[in-house]
Amino acid sequence: MKKLFFSFVVLLTGVNSLVSQQAKNVTLTGHLSFSHELNDIWGYTDPTGNEYALVGLTHGVSVVDLANPSQPVELHFIPGPVSVWRDLKTFGHYAYVSNETDEGLLIIDLSGLPATVTYKDTLAGGVKTAHNLWIDDNGFLYMIGYNVTGGFKVFDLNGDPWNPVLLGDYHQHYVHDLYARNDRVYTAELSNGLTIVDISDPGLPLVTGNRDYPRAFTHNSWLNDGGNVCFTTDELAEAYLSAWEISDPGDIRFLDRIRSSVNQGKSAPHNVHVLNDFLITSYYADGLNIVDASRPGNLIETGYYDTSPKASGLFEGAWGAYPFLPSGLVLISDIEEGLFVLQPQYKRGCYLEGIATDSETGGPIAQVSVQIAEDSLEEFTLTTGKYATGTADSGIYTVIFSKYGYQPDTFTVMLDHGMLTQLDVALIPLPRTQLKIRILDSNTLNPVAGVQVHAKAPQESATFSYTSGFSGQVSDSRFVINTYEIIVGKWGYVTTDTTLLISPGSDSLVFYLDQGYYDDFALDFGWQVSGNAERGIWERGEPIGTYRETGEIYNPEYDLDNDIGDLVFVTGNGGGGAFGDDVDNGYTLLASPPIDLTNYTAPVLQYAWWFLNWSLNGSAPDGPGNDFLSVQVTDGIDTVELRRYTGPFDTTWNIEPLIPFAKVIDRTRPVKFLFYTQDLEPGNQDAVEAAIDGFRIAEAGSTPVETAIDRPQVRVFPQPAKDLVTISYENQKTACQLRLFNLEGKEVQQPLLLSPGQGEVQVSLSLPGGIYLLQITADGVQVYSGKIVILP
Repeated sequence: MKKLFFSFVVLLTGVNSLVSQQAKNVTLTGHLSFSHELNDIWGYTDPTGNEYALVGLTHGVSVVDLANPSQPVELHFIPGPVSVWRDLKTFGHYAYVSNETDEGLLIIDLSGLPATVTYKDTLAGGVKTAHNLWIDDNGFLYMIGYNVTGGFKVFDLNGDPWNPVLLGDYHQHYVHDLYARNDRVYTAELSNGLTIVDISDPGLPLVTGNRDYPRAFTHNSWLNDGGNVCFTTDELAEAYLSAWEISDPGDIRFLDRIRSSVNQGKSAPHNVHVLNDFLITSYYADGLNIVDASRPGNLIETGYYDTSPKASGLFEGAWGAYPFLPSGLVLISDIEEGLFVLQPQYKRGCYLEGIATDSETGGPIAQVSVQIAEDSLEEFTLTTGKYATGTADSGIYTVIFSKYGYQPDTFTVMLDHGMLTQLDVALIPLPRTQLKIRILDSNTLNPVAGVQVHAKAPQESATFSYTSGFSGQVSDSRFVINTYEIIVGKWGYVTTDTTLLISPGSDSLVFYLDQGYYDDFALDFGWQVSGNAERGIWERGEPIGTYRETGEIYNPEYDLDNDIGDLVFVTGNGGGGAFGDDVDNGYTLLASPPIDLTNYTAPVLQYAWWFLNWSLNGSAPDGPGNDFLSVQVTDGIDTVELRRYTGPFDTTWNIEPLIPFAKVIDRTRPVKFLFYTQDLEPGNQDAVEAAIDGFRIAEAGSTPVETAIDRPQVRVFPQPAKDLVTISYENQKTACQLRLFNLEGKEVQQPLLLSPGQGEVQVSLSLPGGIYLLQITADGVQVYSGKIVILP
């Protein structure tokens, strides 16, 4: 299950500047600025009840008195090696501090507060650096990610906290962070996911379970109060805070996941903590985030406070949070803005759960959209038909259930704090029609087998994929009346598409495919990815933009215009800042499927590309990096480089002119084209990212692909709408028609003409409540489709 926020809201002009100021159920008590950037934070309470903040900075540790939390005062500063990363924990009246530069473990004796502190550095167990540390309920200290690439080392603090004693070492994988309780360690191992290690014998750590998952970059972990659920964060843009059932370490099960609403889920989560079944998370650019996790299969955001409204980069804003002071105050270390002392109100969510079934068969329906309209929240049912969602505020809400092939249904419900409302729905199936497609070779008119056919309705869940047989045909009777984009292609042929409004009864289509090699990656033709980079490997997907801290774009968040679909091959797709998901510590190689050139006289290569190669000083660009993107051709024996790009960077797609290559390889053999990029200096701060689109092989003298143009940008607001909806557009090159359909395919408004350029139209809505389909066409071709949600 997942909590999503409609993309219409994301597209509203200036929305980031509005939501970045938001706070919910959290108020500011005090603030303290520093002259250096902050990293992690912890708290300490002395035997008399005085509270202190232990603040990590790039050049040391600050001890801050919270006797008057509205006016925090720095009492002591302990210098240390300059390090971006510093982590702090306490045991008794001692604080332990790690860094990733030098001098090992810093131990601070806090027993002399408020007057004095004493401290020392020690290379305990040969640990010179550590990314993180943890102290468990056994009095064991864990030095995590030690000496750059290590797992964790375990030390005993019980005998002499001033002189930790080494007990054991886990080194199967690099460990980024961990949480330990009751002889179990829950390690966050980045791309290796969540691992559970039995530490009952510290000298012999034993892995008892692991859970990997798509796009895993498991940054930290924390156990719930009951000890049966582990929560993790993935340190990537648009990633999630996830809940996992871990009662059986050998069978770790996903429960739910959620993203912060402050920037519509775009920011990266950092560190999650658990207090009384609330998740208190430092959420980088979104500040402090609070989630009710009392029902871990139904996570509900109930509070937030944006400590850094100016933050725009991936790794800016709130680094650490400490919610365990007896006073109930929460401490936040904001990298740029300093120490925040916050007062939260912990409110339980308002839970809405149920099941969706087919009214005719009684069977469960998966992937039903469950939308709480007033909150713009969308949830989807599981394969069991069950869903779980909710809101932070009590009140009366409109809930809309919809799925392709079913009549949508709308309910009004009352939701209250800490209360579960059960709402089941039986959806009525819509009439189905049959679609038959036949694919022929445009030259021979023979049927073509093995062709991929992809049909997609405006709703993301309404997609159908087929492969033609020897007759060159596909057929399916599950279609309902709707507008579909149909994409047809096969390696060795030129991909084509059409937009079709399927009518009742039966529809038939014939596609004629031209022979040739062309790929805009709308379909998966089997490009192969290899390499040893730790992250940032080539992947096929819709690109997520990468931005500078000033908001300027590093790499575009769109594919090449004038092609089919929205997909590209990109090195990682984490988005955010320059380190969102760039190539790190190795190389990544993208190889085309084999190409037969025997029917070409003078073959040439063409493609579109962008490449970022920028050396960074901290978070600021410092100059071109020393990495590269290499384009090569191989016949299986010889490999020849055709192009090499060194950057520093380009913020737009580039159409490469036709590249002749026939004389450098043996064309009697199948050839492949290779796109190779690497991080030449592991550990440095170079940002390396690349993308490829619009690949084709042509004959010399053929017309190059036209330079890309800006695609129309459309904004629809408000969402949901009541009586009036505004549709604004820009970068529209030609006159367009705007049309509105219901889910039965019936046009419900007179078409509107949109003039070229940019503009804004308002549409009066005298329609029943529900979901409607918005379509914009230019010269008969669909250029935009989306949904409008109308309240009853």
